Amino acid sequence: MSRRRNEQFEFESIQLIPESATPVYQQLEHHLRQAIADRVLHPEDRVPSSRNLATAIGVSRNTVLAAYEQLISEGYLVSVRGSGTRVAKMPPQAFEFDATTNPKTPQMDSTEGLSPLGREFCEEARWTPTMTAAPKAFTPHLPAIDEFPLEIWNRFRNEQARWSSRHLCLGDPQGYQPLRESIAQYMAVSRGLSCHADQVVISSGSQQAVTLISQLLLERNETVWVEDPGNAPANRLLEIAGARLIPLPLDSQGIDLSRVPKNTASPKLIFVTPGGQWPMGMTMSLNRRLELIATAQRDNSWIVEDDYNGEFRYAGRPHASLSSLDSSGRTIYMGSFSKMLYPAIRLGFLIVPTALAKTFAYARFLQDRASPPLVQMVLHRFIESGNFVKHIRRMRALYCERQSVLLESLDKHLAGYVQVDQLESGMHLVARGVTKATETKLIAAANRAKVEFHPVSMYSRNGDAPGMILGFAAFDKESIRRTVRRWGKELQK
Repeated sequence: MSRRRNEQFEFESIQLIPESATPVYQQLEHHLRQAIADRVLHPEDRVPSSRNLATAIGVSRNTVLAAYEQLISEGYLVSVRGSGTRVAKMPPQAFEFDATTNPKTPQMDSTEGLSPLGREFCEEARWTPTMTAAPKAFTPHLPAIDEFPLEIWNRFRNEQARWSSRHLCLGDPQGYQPLRESIAQYMAVSRGLSCHADQVVISSGSQQAVTLISQLLLERNETVWVEDPGNAPANRLLEIAGARLIPLPLDSQGIDLSRVPKNTASPKLIFVTPGGQWPMGMTMSLNRRLELIATAQRDNSWIVEDDYNGEFRYAGRPHASLSSLDSSGRTIYMGSFSKMLYPAIRLGFLIVPTALAKTFAYARFLQDRASPPLVQMVLHRFIESGNFVKHIRRMRALYCERQSVLLESLDKHLAGYVQVDQLESGMHLVARGVTKATETKLIAAANRAKVEFHPVSMYSRNGDAPGMILGFAAFDKESIRRTVRRWGKELQK
């Protein structure tokens, strides 16, 4: 029986092409694999010995041995002592190699297997940002990474990796102790926030910090007050946790607590960006900060202070943090190094009440254990050496200059079409058309001129807030002038 089966496949007819880019032994593998997949060679059929097949098709015995060994490792052939080499009893399925010669299995709709939240993400996935090595002006959120002192950073990285193997071990979920100490010391000097290392919890950035906060402080259907427009990604994470978001409008002093809708439940949490509101940019006034703290004390609420760019203030000294004014311990401070240093660092931190720090650390442990120790060790050295403060000061001066250039360029090339307020802090400006119709023209011209921006509406709960967010921090003066000039020319067409 086996001999008659073998006669269906003429081994001598195998055609190999020595000049092909594919090695000869791989060509032989393909022919034999295809014969098994197509059921021309059946389970338990015997194949010729390596010597006989090599003679039959005119190749070296080593070539045949290499092909046989690969097919044996894949499960197509088996070698049995005293019985030669045979096709396996249960070789891999044919559709793995040539679906066109086999009946097609109906493909399932993979989205049907998603959870309700998964289906929502499937719809929202189109908004996933595309990261490029050379972003175009005026993409928001980006620091001037070309100005980062990479040589100094790399020296510290090599130093830490050479001196110790600690970075090969799993780190403390709460964060590298010396780094937490450096952060606590810096916060006391820079933001007026008296804290100690035991209150600092390192995160892999702001998004993880919000996730930890929502997991540990919120129950489903509890009320959260948020700014509108505000931090859309953070709001989405709060919604995923089951929070009921109440958007509050802004005025020149920040979130306007006098406009809380009637019959609204007291908030379990209030999420704000007082140092430079995202995206409108105003700084929350002292009176508004004190009012916010009093409201939280009255309603037994938490405040989350997202201080994403508080270091980049261009008028006077950076304001004391909201957390430094709160003696009741209801404010959780959230900071990130992604904008202060570079986005890929993926390090942020929370300052929480001491009694909660280990709880946050355990939640972090369950998520992803800890941030890589080496980058934390390098950041600690960067701060400890004084290079962090030096870099922040240099970027503050650079960003102030680039903000001025953008304002001048907009006034020169888009005068009469655009309104722009000079903000006291931040890495972007908000440009608005003088009328709704004008803004429509501005946006159309920007798209034609390939000017990158974020519409303010994408950060608004109702989606109708006017304005265009123009990031300037990552772009040099000539790039800023050239881009606005091109935008102005398109507007005149």
